Amino acid sequence: MKCHLCATLLLTSLAACPTQAATAPCPPLSHNISSSNLWILLGGAAKGAVKQVIAGEFGKDVDSQKRVLGQFDRCGDLMVADISYDKREGNIVLSMEQHIARVQRGWVAEYAWRVTAIKAGREEVVDQRQGTLSWRKGPQGNIISATDKFVNRGSAGSATIAYHYDPRLRVQKSITRGSDKESNGENRWRWNAQDRVVETQSARSREIWRYDKQWRELGLNGLATTPVSTLHSTDTCQLWDETGNCTLSFLHEKEVFARGTIERHLTSAYKYQYWDRSADER
Repeated sequence: MKCHLCATLLLTSLAACPTQAATAPCPPLSHNISSSNLWILLGGAAKGAVKQVIAGEFGKDVDSQKRVLGQFDRCGDLMVADISYDKREGNIVLSMEQHIARVQRGWVAEYAWRVTAIKAGREEVVDQRQGTLSWRKGPQGNIISATDKFVNRGSAGSATIAYHYDPRLRVQKSITRGSDKESNGENRWRWNAQDRVVETQSARSREIWRYDKQWRELGLNGLATTPVSTLHSTDTCQLWDETGNCTLSFLHEKEVFARGTIERHLTSAYKYQYWDRSADER
């Protein structure tokens, strides 16, 4: 389960709804519904009856750390997740946190991020934002819309997001409209016949996933643009657990600026627990 969209999310505390009873039946196409919901909420999904995932990403030649803890019900939907990300590169410091909790009609996330520049030994705020992102489920359990209410450097803003699906309830497209023009636009997902995402795309980024014959994730290639750079990324899985989920991957980033290039190497480790496997089997 990759989490490549975590850079826009962050943490505070909310109460999660009670765990779904073990005897409650899962809805039709529950795998596609939960996978789509997880791609929307976390930016990735996993194989099997995942109960909990713990993930960490650490930089080898860059001061960067990302931490993720997620818990899921027996039908695969997220109950609660905590995400944090800290990075220092040159004189720029980035800190982000998010907490996602399931509520009666969907999910709610409290998030915040802060970018500062160190100048003459003092921190100067470059960008700062905090807000509440609420996702609403439809009658079949898939996310159909979201609202984002935030404060960006003292100015209040908002956005609405609409989600569109194919007949198999796999998310195909999201459309964001709001006061932050940089966030407006479309995101698209493309799936294969095995109900695995093979491509995600927006106006400023594209990621392509690769799988082996057992449909284990081999890795992904990404390309993203910013106002000042172009970022190329290659994430390659090194190890898998018995279910086929990646447990160790290496990420290489190459960011090209007008005056030079920065290369980064990062390692991600994942630990999965499953509803249908005992502690001894894990």
